[in-house]
Amino acid sequence: MDSFIDKEVISGYSNMVTLGNPAQYKGASDWARDGLDKASEYGLITDKIKDNMSGAITREEFAEVAVKLYELYTGKSAEPAPSSTFTDTTNPEILKAYKLGIVNGIGDNKFAPNVLINREQMAAMLNRAVLVISLDEDTLIDGAPAFADEKEIESYFVSNVKFMAKKGLINGVGNNMFAPKATSTREQAVIIAVRVYETYSGM
Repeated sequence: MDSFIDKEVISGYSNMVTLGNPAQYKGASDWARDGLDKASEYGLITDKIKDNMSGAITREEFAEVAVKLYELYTGKSAEPAPSSTFTDTTNPEILKAYKLGIVNGIGDNKFAPNVLINREQMAAMLNRAVLVISLDEDTLIDGAPAFADEKEIESYFVSNVKFMAKKGLINGVGNNMFAPKATSTREQAVIIAVRVYETYSGM
């Protein structure tokens, strides 16, 4: 179960003085420690998010994590879409995520990089990442868990949420609730990226 306790993690990867390691992340929740240590090893924690892991994640920040996941899994450098794709960003990591089909624009040639993402949007984006790194993935959602607040999930995200929940990649928040409209945190997104990587790499 995801928890939202907000405490700074001190570990061999996050403590600036332990074994001389530089600080890799700060401001994380206690429950996230093991997953974030793995994420640090894998290189899934970006510079933009490392100083406040329990903070809400933006579309730009998520795109950067998603690209790191793709490049970690495939061992390939993603190619960006043309810099003219969006009028509100030229961030090459966003353009890579867009060309891969992991993220979409919001219309009118805009990406809205600073808009926060919620849990159903995170599920959709990471579901797309799974399909990019595992082209033969079975997308059937038969047997997926049913959440008590499923009616609150936007219809076009239901299959994404169910797929990710069926695979055990995204959990509910307790009491059989998914909380689709709740803001997603950086640590949640990164830890789910770790789960995706480990699931499909066989680690």
